[in-house]
Amino acid sequence: MISSRKIIGIALLLLLAHAMVIFMLGSSHSGPLLSDTIQLSLGCLALVSCMRASRYSDRLGRHFWQLAAVAYSIWVIAQSLGTLGNFIPYPDYVRGLINLLFCFWFGPIGMALFLDPEHEPRGMDLLLILDFVQGTIFCVAAYLYFFYVPSLSEASTDLAHSVWAPYFFGYALLALAFLLRSFFTTSVVIRKLFGRMGTFLLFSISVDALYYYGPGAGLRTGEWFDLLWSTLLVAPICAAATWHNQEPEKTDETAPFHARGLIITQLFPLLYPLLILVMFTRIAQARITLAAAVVLVSFLCSSTRLLITHQRLLRAQEALRKEATHDGLTGLWNRVAIVGILQRELLRSGRTNSTTGVILADVDRFKSINDTHGHAAGDAVLCEIANELTSAVRPYDSVGRYGGEEFLIVAPGCTEKETWELAERMRNSVANRATSGQVHKLSISLSLGFVAGASESEIESLLHAADEALYLAKRSGRNRVEPQLASACATSII
Repeated sequence: MISSRKIIGIALLLLLAHAMVIFMLGSSHSGPLLSDTIQLSLGCLALVSCMRASRYSDRLGRHFWQLAAVAYSIWVIAQSLGTLGNFIPYPDYVRGLINLLFCFWFGPIGMALFLDPEHEPRGMDLLLILDFVQGTIFCVAAYLYFFYVPSLSEASTDLAHSVWAPYFFGYALLALAFLLRSFFTTSVVIRKLFGRMGTFLLFSISVDALYYYGPGAGLRTGEWFDLLWSTLLVAPICAAATWHNQEPEKTDETAPFHARGLIITQLFPLLYPLLILVMFTRIAQARITLAAAVVLVSFLCSSTRLLITHQRLLRAQEALRKEATHDGLTGLWNRVAIVGILQRELLRSGRTNSTTGVILADVDRFKSINDTHGHAAGDAVLCEIANELTSAVRPYDSVGRYGGEEFLIVAPGCTEKETWELAERMRNSVANRATSGQVHKLSISLSLGFVAGASESEIESLLHAADEALYLAKRSGRNRVEPQLASACATSII
């Protein structure tokens, strides 16, 4: 692929050639044709540079340069038609289409405001597709507002004088949005891409203003003002050609989180619907049905986007809730959650005059499994035991990871005898199942201690009693179940 230096060198040579054509030929003879041809070449080079930059980017950067490539494709089409216009007399509707493309070629770039640096997928996200549809609707509304409606009263295919002010206002609003997005972000990629794009759009709108309001008004193709258009093409060529030297996509993790910046970022998807509503009044004065259809489709897109965003927010909240209450390895309740469940069940037992079974289980000789077969095998054992315990208990019982290799089981409504039977069922379920480690098949067993209680105030003493019973099971030979014994004492296990 062509190097960045060659791309920049070609762009500068074309700019120099354009200057020579303008000062030597001007707007006479073949000057306009050569001027248009050179600008078309620069546009094609900008398109190639954007496509090249997308290959050196990932996620947000790739999507940004792809959208820029779409924008410059539109510009190239408009310039190609304009160049052919030196030979072919176009009807009014074709000249109107060319002016529309030249005025709103940057529309796809505006959709880059919706990209998310942290969650942007490798493929096209559904929200991004909806934003693309919203951008398309904006282009339709813009055509109706800036070209179709004025043409009903003004016989002109160019941008009518009556809509110059709103055109520049919308253009400036887009540039400001890019600058704000770059200011309120912690993403290195967004800060570089969007900051430069906002600056570029401000320069572009200044050149447009000079064309409509300033010294460019009335000038023909091939005169000195064309050099400004060419400069507007050289700038993105250089930016895209050198993009592969930038750092890969990442965020500045040291930057503080600003809720205000997040809120401002979420306002950008409202930019196109807002502009469509602004244009609605003028369109409705000429074609109320057409204006209503445009606003309705825009509303449906915005509503769908809101529903999808809300659904994803609920999923994220559920994931955070599960992460806060579940063990990351086994998927069981974590220590805080299982103790909370025990507390609630003991409160219920106090109200209903029943008892709640409390079982503590510990993996026998777990340290030797880690030492002999590695921690990966130990993790596999814990996951296998978690599955066995979950399968052995009743649907309304709760199993949690109480410590490293300890499990706490809460059995509501169980008497001491029923708790013993449940503990034996779990012990047999684990003992009769072989677990495959990384290399060897491991035989595993549990030692369990249990107690039954009926008062939330006894929670500490119940856990202590269950722990004493567990130690008794360990001391008595392991792979067994022991109840609370008043004479039980914790002794060292050899």
